Amino acid sequence: MSDHENRTRTVRQADEAHATTSHEHLAPHHVMVGDLGVFAGDWAAYDHHGRTRYPTGFVGRLDAQRGRDGQYAVFSCDRAVAEAIVAEQGRLRDETRQRLTAGGLRGPDLDAEVDLTYAPLRFDGDEIVMDERLVHGEADGISRICPDADGRYAICAWQWEWRTVAPTDCDHVVGAAPTAADQPARIPLVHSPLHVPHDRLTVTNLHQRLAYNGVAFTATLCLDGTPVGMIEYDGNGGETWLRHHDPARFSWRDMHEFVLGCRYLRQPTDEGKVLDRLVTEYDLARQIAPLPPNATLARSVNDDGDFCGDTVALESLHGLDRLNQPVAWTDLARYLATFKRSSLSTHWQVWLNGFWRDVPAPAATADAGANRH
Repeated sequence: MSDHENRTRTVRQADEAHATTSHEHLAPHHVMVGDLGVFAGDWAAYDHHGRTRYPTGFVGRLDAQRGRDGQYAVFSCDRAVAEAIVAEQGRLRDETRQRLTAGGLRGPDLDAEVDLTYAPLRFDGDEIVMDERLVHGEADGISRICPDADGRYAICAWQWEWRTVAPTDCDHVVGAAPTAADQPARIPLVHSPLHVPHDRLTVTNLHQRLAYNGVAFTATLCLDGTPVGMIEYDGNGGETWLRHHDPARFSWRDMHEFVLGCRYLRQPTDEGKVLDRLVTEYDLARQIAPLPPNATLARSVNDDGDFCGDTVALESLHGLDRLNQPVAWTDLARYLATFKRSSLSTHWQVWLNGFWRDVPAPAATADAGANRH
């Protein structure tokens, strides 16, 4: 059977498996720093009827993200998966050698080209040795990848273009993939790019006042609807902090555990960011709730879609009933441009049908079209 037939059969088998087994919890957008996921190298990707696939995916833990918008994954894996990565590198080297040989390359030139394309990897005891002498020279060309204290390997995690991928986009997956029950449960907030481990913590009774450098506030933090602390911010650039008034019910340790389970922009975060976003959740919800059916809210946000503090109540006279037409977005963008917004914000969003939608900048609305919304 040809390689193409083998690969086609493998893809078909993967698709059939997907029909009976859900891997939604391992979809790239669900895997956040600290979670287990499936990873594959960009260099091994191939096209199958317009769909990107990978020969092998490797189960590991997402430790960090790098590159533009975190497009590349920094992950670590156990010894068995590390051995499979080394073996896969060997397979790619053999495949490259065969292709180059078929093209007429021989001898030292062949060896050099294979090494330049895929560096040799091998185990030496518990360490992985990578030979890149053709790239970096004799003095710096040999490097060793050592396991961490837990026996996990991060193989060229900060140099190679690894991606978090869906298991169903791989012909073969190495390692024990977690079940949906094994993955941390996280709930996305509606008004902030924050995921929380549960929705039992909420905010009520927000009080704001102008301070010298901004808006100060206090708000009540509740657990299951019962007040357990007071969130405070002085408006002068300091940290938002929590003053506990029911430590027996909800202590600083409980808050610490909650924060450990949170992810802001898919990354671990700190208590101040979490408290700020819980306040934002309450603040925007209370502004949206009393609006009549023919009105909605606009807000200023930064490039991450995070609220920057400015809101504008909008009524139908500004074209809200025509937002399926590009000209209505043009009118809305021009209208919002007349309002002052935070220096940290980059654009406006408008609340429509239960979601925040980006409003194109006035100069861009001519090309925005209905497909943007």
